Amino acid sequence: MALKKHWYHILLALAEGPAHGAEIRRRVLKHTRESLELYPAMLYGSLEDLEEMGFVGQVDEQADRPSGGSGRWRYVGLTPAGRDALAADTDEYQEVVRIARDLLTKEASR
Repeated sequence: MALKKHWYHILLALAEGPAHGAEIRRRVLKHTRESLELYPAMLYGSLEDLEEMGFVGQVDEQADRPSGGSGRWRYVGLTPAGRDALAADTDEYQEVVRIARDLLTKEASR
């Protein structure tokens, strides 16, 4: 399944560990060198979609939450299905990059 670009980056951000919305936004900005900014409506709508698909879930246990966070924040984390979806799309991206490099190398040698 090909994930939407912003879904991919949300899952990638959660691969670092459970996070609340603002932290997910910071991680996505870092991973994309500030080229993808997730505004609240897009982020929280996407989290709802990803939760409905079983790719993310709320982290309820205090032990599973990062230390120092507010008890008011809603933390989410990757589920096994989310990790599998992220891995599958990452493999697909790697294949696309390999094909592109092969084509560019052939073009450069002409």
